[in-house]
Amino acid sequence: MAEPIRARPRAPPSALVADRIKVAVVDAHPLYRHGLVNALAGSRLVVVAEGGTAEDAQRAVQKGKPDVLLLDIAVPGDGMGAAQEALRLRANLKVVVLTASDGEDDVADALRMGVHGYILKEVTGPDLVSAIEAIYRGEPYVTPALASRLLMRSKGRPLVPQRSEDVGLTARDKRILGYLAKGLTNQEIARSLGMNVRTVKHYLTQVFRKMRVRNRVEATVEAQRMRLDLDGQLLP
Repeated sequence: MAEPIRARPRAPPSALVADRIKVAVVDAHPLYRHGLVNALAGSRLVVVAEGGTAEDAQRAVQKGKPDVLLLDIAVPGDGMGAAQEALRLRANLKVVVLTASDGEDDVADALRMGVHGYILKEVTGPDLVSAIEAIYRGEPYVTPALASRLLMRSKGRPLVPQRSEDVGLTARDKRILGYLAKGLTNQEIARSLGMNVRTVKHYLTQVFRKMRVRNRVEATVEAQRMRLDLDGQLLP
């Protein structure tokens, strides 16, 4: 019998502040799910519902009204279908896949479906919190090593390298791309470059335009195609 969806205790009034992010956690393994809920505790992330099946994911979205659904696509039922239905049920919902599956087909299918993040379960608690906060702000996120491995390939063959000079990238552009490849958020890039976040967003917009990409994930793809190393320098 499937484990019923569990509503989390309502947070005390003092905790119901504007910057809280409501999260629903759906994972088939109760012990892992319990550890996950504990890992999010103490941050601005508040778990409002949890469950263990694809059906639970839909109920969590409808009843808990979360800002973010943290979902393992390997849950009993159709995990991918649950992610797609969740996106349909709540227009502003951020769906984040947290899973052990690093299969390229799973990642590609999830991204095509419109999920906002794909994170492997090897992630640390603090890194998971940072990733969810970045996703909530509108920054797509894929585990960097997984994105690099997936997007370097096309039908099992390495993508043809493209030189950065072809798209007119500056030294600063390359450096920003290096930070993206490391998985840094806009705020972390701003601190590293001594800029404010608004300026970083402006530069990122220019980089995306030059590379003809739409977001950070696609920019990471092109950075790999250009064979940029993590310091933003062109490999020989």
